[in-house]
Amino acid sequence: MAQPHPVIAEFLAAAAQAPPPPVDLPVQELRALSDEGVLRTLPMVRESAPLHEVRDLVSPGGVPVRLYLPAGGDLPLHIHLHGGGWWMGSIATVDPMCRELAAGLGAAVLSVDYRLAPEHPWPAAMEDVYEVLTWMAATYDHVSLGGESAGANLAAVVGLLARDRGGPRIVAQWLDVPAVDLALPEDEYVRAYGTGYGLELSQLGMITGFYGGDIEDPYVSPARADLTGLPPTIVTVAELDPLRGQGEAYARALADAGVPVELRCAPGHIHGSSWLTALDDGTAAWHDEVVALLAAHHTPAVSQ
Repeated sequence: MAQPHPVIAEFLAAAAQAPPPPVDLPVQELRALSDEGVLRTLPMVRESAPLHEVRDLVSPGGVPVRLYLPAGGDLPLHIHLHGGGWWMGSIATVDPMCRELAAGLGAAVLSVDYRLAPEHPWPAAMEDVYEVLTWMAATYDHVSLGGESAGANLAAVVGLLARDRGGPRIVAQWLDVPAVDLALPEDEYVRAYGTGYGLELSQLGMITGFYGGDIEDPYVSPARADLTGLPPTIVTVAELDPLRGQGEAYARALADAGVPVELRCAPGHIHGSSWLTALDDGTAAWHDEVVALLAAHHTPAVSQ
């Protein structure tokens, strides 16, 4: 069996000794505890190069967003969607990641504070992201879309929506540790890493219950969709992630549908930990390689 990154192994050992999370708390209290845990990891993200400007805005439909602007004019845009199982997370929990991404990508990055379940079940988050995409496409000619985990699910789903509704053109998608089949078909990675590796699959029923929607619906589980005509896609998975198998299967399905795909696996990492770019030079270099893949899809925007 693969071994985790040494720092990740320390996290996992500490988590194994901690009492189980109090899942019987009200959702708002449980969300606050979960987000607090994520915020404690943010010093493990590299400090970004200085940005020209960071703006907090609200879309015409009322969705809060945060726009990160490096120096330069005529920038392309990448829309980033935070993870958190559709019920937790915010623009605050991914703030240093988005700063680093904007600086490294050389593009504007827009982080979306979409509505969370269970207060706002499916399709609220999906429609929030689609509304933000159409709003931003009126200003930016070259727009890419991505996110991690549940955010990657939303990116994939909104890519389908844009195709099916005749919406804005998306130049590329970056789907990091994506949850694309909420039925969670069992495979070797589910069996090996479904317990004790950061993403506890025993909680999946609670999460999907919060989110709502039919797991057979392709706008809930995009692995069940017709994938033809989607934008070029980067799929990144973590070596010790129970969702690794469905991420790799989604990349194969995209390729079979004629979509250009790049698949990368983060060695020694668990679900979502490859964003912690201050862990070591290897993690930082892996992240920079993926950002360079995404930047290549925006190169025409810079050269025109």
